[in-house]
Amino acid sequence: MKKKEYCSLGIMSGTSLDGLDFSLIKTDGISKIQELFNEYFKFNIRFKNEIKSLIWKFNKFDARKIQNSEEFKVLNKRFSELVIKKTKKFLLKHAIKTSSVDVIGVHGNTMLHNPKKGISIQLGDPMYMSSELNVKIVSSFRDEDLLNNGQGAPLVPIYHQIRFAEKNRNIMVVNIGGIANFSFLIGKKKLLASDIGPGNKLIDEYCNLNLNCDFDKNGHFSSKGVLIPDLIKSWKKKRFLKSKLPISYDNSFFRVKDYVKTGLKNHFDILRSLTFFSAYIISCVSLKINARIDKWIFTGGGIKNHTLMKDLNSLLGNKIVESSLTYDLDPFFIESNAFAFISVRTLKKLPSSFPSTTGCKKPSVSGNIYISDRS
Repeated sequence: MKKKEYCSLGIMSGTSLDGLDFSLIKTDGISKIQELFNEYFKFNIRFKNEIKSLIWKFNKFDARKIQNSEEFKVLNKRFSELVIKKTKKFLLKHAIKTSSVDVIGVHGNTMLHNPKKGISIQLGDPMYMSSELNVKIVSSFRDEDLLNNGQGAPLVPIYHQIRFAEKNRNIMVVNIGGIANFSFLIGKKKLLASDIGPGNKLIDEYCNLNLNCDFDKNGHFSSKGVLIPDLIKSWKKKRFLKSKLPISYDNSFFRVKDYVKTGLKNHFDILRSLTFFSAYIISCVSLKINARIDKWIFTGGGIKNHTLMKDLNSLLGNKIVESSLTYDLDPFFIESNAFAFISVRTLKKLPSSFPSTTGCKKPSVSGNIYISDRS
């Protein structure tokens, strides 16, 4: 007999490669969600750089060979051990018994995502984690959708629908991570979604390459610059802007060297222009879906970039613009909460990806369930 309510832990490591987001919730996997605890664990610089280096190899060489390499196996185990260690710490801190957790959904760092080839590889050994934690693990969230000819992303729109949908209103929810994506909620019943393009990716990479920092904190550097019209004009001709929806992107699809020529030295002006471009491509979503939008809700790390949000407010005109904080939902833990929610749907064999969100042929259950002998 299936339980009415589950205690689920979602663990998410996104395209920013900065660390692990933990969210513990209680949910029925359908309409009820009670957020309990959220916490962030930062990667150390060395570990982050090792992940970056291996991502580069996955995109440069034969992905299957890299996946079977000793280098990947070692990093995969270290990542899994880190998840195990931090999970124990998280549960201990919040006085939660491991036995009371029904499932843990782990979405590790994506090493390669190529929907055309039906490949999406994430860090994390779910069977090992299940064995060490003695809990069911849900992982490999994108596999079934890819098998059904979907894009494998985005997967969180079903969570957005439960959290933000309103009767008789069209609401656009945009997550500004490394890659920006949207969920368009048409009333409480219909749902459209897709990746958009670079959210923080180009901004972060430029900061890393030229300013010796991981990101433009609060949009401080970009606020010192001015727009470079010729650069922006050339970027508006990028082919990805004409792509049909839904579509998904690997983080490595967008590279600074394809946007900014070497030798340009006015870093603040370039960052100002890259920031505006991210806002511009997000604002263009309204043209692609060609429908009335009553409200925009933003989540993700990008909402802390004040320059980016000012540009969005300007481009969207008199539209209602909010963040998930309006709903008492921390914008930095939306995705970890979402994967906790999706994991319960996986246990209940309920779909989390749909033709209107990923382009799959039929609704797909997201994630495989891993149960060790001890679980």
